[in-house]
Amino acid sequence: MIEYAVFFFFAAVAVIFAFVVILHRNTVVSALSLVASLFALAVMYVLLEAPFLAALQVIIYAGAIMVLFLFVIMLLNLQKMREEPTRPIQQFLGYAGSAAFGIALVYYISKYAVMQSPVGPFIADARTIGITLFEAYIFPFEMVSILLLAAIVGALVLSARGVQSS
Repeated sequence: MIEYAVFFFFAAVAVIFAFVVILHRNTVVSALSLVASLFALAVMYVLLEAPFLAALQVIIYAGAIMVLFLFVIMLLNLQKMREEPTRPIQQFLGYAGSAAFGIALVYYISKYAVMQSPVGPFIADARTIGITLFEAYIFPFEMVSILLLAAIVGALVLSARGVQSS
């Protein structure tokens, strides 16, 4: 019974900090809130008897990825950015791309993830995770890689705005 209480407490913590990430205006506070949310997810993985996934969550996401995010935040110096005129075509393409990504994600989850329910507890070893990731879940894995590529290109475009070509 205590495990359920701890699980739901950390689930609430993860959701609250996820909302802080979205709603806060300060990018550093948003990044640190994301770290707190990722740690809460790691605790939930431990409660679900998946310590390997919890360790991956802390080491890779809360550690390496957040260092990258903070580096980009400091590189772009987002605190001093000025308001720029809106670009309706870019806004439309951004909304359309986000909608297409969301629709593809919902389609994938409704078609594949619901039909393939796990038979036992979470996977515990790295070999099985790798095989599952690159066989059964190759489509969402590739979608995440495309999303990260778009984020990298966006960061490069934003960082090049202040630099004038000669």
